Amino acid sequence: MTEVSVIIVNYNGGTVVANAVRAVMQTTDRSRCEVIVVDNCSSDGSAENLKSLYGDDLKLLMMPENMGFAAANNAGWHVAHGKYVLFLNPDTEVLGDAVGVLSKYLDENPKVGACGANLFDKQMNPQFSYWTLFPGAKMEWHALFSYFWLKKKHHGSHEHNFTGRTKKVAYIMGADLMVRRQLLEQLGGMSEDFFLFYEETELCYRISKAGYDIVSVPKAKIIHLEGSTIDKLRLRQKYMMRSRDIYLRKCCAPVEHYMANCILWFSSLIRTLFFTLTGNKQKKEFWKYTLACL
Repeated sequence: MTEVSVIIVNYNGGTVVANAVRAVMQTTDRSRCEVIVVDNCSSDGSAENLKSLYGDDLKLLMMPENMGFAAANNAGWHVAHGKYVLFLNPDTEVLGDAVGVLSKYLDENPKVGACGANLFDKQMNPQFSYWTLFPGAKMEWHALFSYFWLKKKHHGSHEHNFTGRTKKVAYIMGADLMVRRQLLEQLGGMSEDFFLFYEETELCYRISKAGYDIVSVPKAKIIHLEGSTIDKLRLRQKYMMRSRDIYLRKCCAPVEHYMANCILWFSSLIRTLFFTLTGNKQKKEFWKYTLACL
């Protein structure tokens, strides 16, 4: 019986995606776990490399064009057989029995619809793993003050679990989101309105609205080489801001959407001026471009 279907979306992932697949293969019980790679029409030979490395041990689904992250993940879980589906980024490396830890937690907690691990960089420094608020005016208000109150409330961090205990959160980072298959069938999977970014956030929002909890499970640990497959800052921010707008239109009332944009505009202006004065060109350009997107 297949317990977990691990789905990895690849787009010109090179050796990074091969390392992600290898880590899953080495750390999971292969009799209870299947690995599915959905290739979004890569041109770097990474899909062919995976096929030669793993053969029939790997399900390789070839998309006719780059359909985006949400559409590719949906294509993957539709051919999956697992009771649980783990959406795993190609720039990750599973540590220990992280997949088993997450699936066991869902087995033991039927009111939890989705869960995720604690994420770390290659040096095992904590990475953004989840968020305690859904996007909207309240989140932007906290961001204006660098999340001071959220950090105080959540043991020094609102995005990484330092407590050692499971914790209910708003949404899990899409790098390692495990979801009950029955919920994907019930809710229709990820919204394909999103090409990249926020698709996991919006899915968690719908899971939460359906009455299920979203939980951080710190015993599970995964390395996330964030941004290694999308290394162009402006392109990344373009997709991010476009998807943010789609999320706010789908999940927030018009007045909250407007308020969130107003707060972000003010916050971006302050940060653009600050980083201009301090000479931080990269951050200045980031916030300047954010302003232009609003």
